Amino acid sequence: MMMVIMMNDSKLNSMAQIKSFLAQTKEIEFNKKSKKEAYRWIEETLRKFTYVIISKKEKGLIRRYLMKITGYSKSQLTRHISQYCTTGELKIKEYDRHKFQKKYTPQDIQLLSKQPSYTMLPMGLP
Repeated sequence: MMMVIMMNDSKLNSMAQIKSFLAQTKEIEFNKKSKKEAYRWIEETLRKFTYVIISKKEKGLIRRYLMKITGYSKSQLTRHISQYCTTGELKIKEYDRHKFQKKYTPQDIQLLSKQPSYTMLPMGLP
C-alpha cells in the first residue's frame, strides 16, 4: 500500500538532526513528486547547509540525506552537486534532439520545380 505524505523539513537545521533523521528512517522509502520539484529542493538544501564550505564528513551526510529523500543515485547526485558548485544553481538540462540534416534546402526544391520533367514525356521525345 502506498500513501502520499507531504514533508516539511524546514526544522532540520543541524547535522545532528540530519543524522538522527537518517537513522530513524532506514525502513522508509521516499520518492520525488516531480523532477522540477526535486531539483528545486536539492538546490534549497545545498544552499541551506552551505554545502560548498562544510567539511567532507558533513558533505557525505548531506549527500546521504539527498539520496534518501529524492531517490537519486550517487552518480546522479554527484552531477547535480557539481553543477550547483560551479554555477550556484541547479537547472534541468533541455533535451536537444538529434536531427538529421535536410537533404534538400528550400532553394534546391525551388530549382528542381523549375527543371523540365522528362519522366512525364512519351519515350523518344527530348
